[in-house]
Amino acid sequence: MVTVLKMQNICKSFVGEGGGEIRANDNVTFTLKRGEVHALLGENGAGKSTLVMNLCREPDSGTVILNGEKVELHSPRDALKHGIGIAYQDLSRTLVERHTIAENILSLATGFLLSPSAIEEAIRKALVEYDLGELDPQMSIWKLSGGEKQRVEILKALITNPDILILDEPTSMQTPLEVARLFSLIEDLKAQGKSIIIITHHLGEAIGISDRITVLRGGKVVDTLDEVCVKAMKKAPEKGVRELAQLMVGKEVLYDLERKGLQEGPIVLATQDLCVDNDMGVQVVNSVSLKVRGNQILGIAGIAGNGQRELVESIVHWRDATGGSIYLHGEEITNSPIKEIRDRGVSFVPEIRKKALILDMSVRANLMISYYTETPGLFIDREAMIKKTDRLIKRFSIETPSPLAPVRSLSGGNRQKVVVARELSRQPPKGEQLLLVAENPTFGLDVATTQFVRQELLKMRTAGAAVLLISSDLTEIMTLSDMIAVMYKGEIIGILDADSATRESVGLLMGGVVGENSSVGEVELIES
Repeated sequence: MVTVLKMQNICKSFVGEGGGEIRANDNVTFTLKRGEVHALLGENGAGKSTLVMNLCREPDSGTVILNGEKVELHSPRDALKHGIGIAYQDLSRTLVERHTIAENILSLATGFLLSPSAIEEAIRKALVEYDLGELDPQMSIWKLSGGEKQRVEILKALITNPDILILDEPTSMQTPLEVARLFSLIEDLKAQGKSIIIITHHLGEAIGISDRITVLRGGKVVDTLDEVCVKAMKKAPEKGVRELAQLMVGKEVLYDLERKGLQEGPIVLATQDLCVDNDMGVQVVNSVSLKVRGNQILGIAGIAGNGQRELVESIVHWRDATGGSIYLHGEEITNSPIKEIRDRGVSFVPEIRKKALILDMSVRANLMISYYTETPGLFIDREAMIKKTDRLIKRFSIETPSPLAPVRSLSGGNRQKVVVARELSRQPPKGEQLLLVAENPTFGLDVATTQFVRQELLKMRTAGAAVLLISSDLTEIMTLSDMIAVMYKGEIIGILDADSATRESVGLLMGGVVGENSSVGEVELIES
């Protein structure tokens, strides 16, 4: 096949805290052929996103050759003009929250004026053509779920009909059905002669969809696996996943997660007939009753936009419940102050990480936020806090030039590690079980850290914690959960025992099809 893109000897560095140099890309050479899917893999901070960003800005050194000609690309606009469409991972930088979907798409128009109605019509046609689901062009971005925002970003990259499509973590917030639709679309684009670069932490997906795979580690190319190697991996995907993980990390990192049978603990969290509105004032959580016990992980599955986000935000009072009750350790906490809820031993990992971070503050300061109120007396033992946060940075492999570096300077995956490290390490009041509400806790994390976080969730379960896990990764839900509740149109329409549940049975419930093996039972009301 003809080579359509060659990035030769690319170097890109950044200035870190204290003036030190961070070499994100170190003499990287990467090629893309016409009509192929080329996966780009690596740990958080390996330089994957930095490499593709060099297609819309100048690298420090190196050459970009497009269709046999050397080109200089200074901006995203230049990339578009040369037929390169990019769906970025960090949606906070590419989507204007206050603007509508149509207004965000309108920003791509060049050379002529389009009316809002024409843009909206083009969006509706593209959504149908590319099978990206239902989205209202007049909806403001800030009102969308994470999965819906991701589909808007993919639509932005596709609507210009590029010859080269770059997808940076495109499935991180998508359901299995949405992932299948996206991969079908990729196959169609490939058949049309389009070339696709996909960056992902889902190694099985990389094997399944790609023709070649390049692995980065520490800003350098470790290996590029050709078509023969990738075809062999498709025949033995489990072995292939382990081989790719070892290439990425440099050592064996994957192991089987064991969810041991445990005696159920006391009820830690319960909701009774809970109702919650979305940002438009429409009720999207309809009389939801559930309970989570100590030594238990309750997984909530569902297609994005079915009330999961509003449900968890009401539990931690990031938004008001409009009806029903929430109980923690048998006491009602409905719409209680956030600090009071956290002081009772509630941790929260939100889907949108920036809501849990102060980006201009340091990594250390963000990790220390929860510990100020946990320190007894009038004075803070700053030395103890520094030691504790340094341990967390090491334990969760947070790649930062310094603990004093601002969180804003970190990669998306490492920002997430900061949130996960802080929330998973909190301690409940003496004599009570911790409640962890985890919304897509491994979103954007590399394979080694994902494995580590999942193991930590199981350790928390073993230690007596109650975990409410909301995840768009069905494998994660089925591996970690004791029970699986499925939300559809704001209601819990089925509860399955994870040991007997199948991907098919959960998938049907996510689509609103209630089967014989699902049950919706009354949740016992806890006396306050």
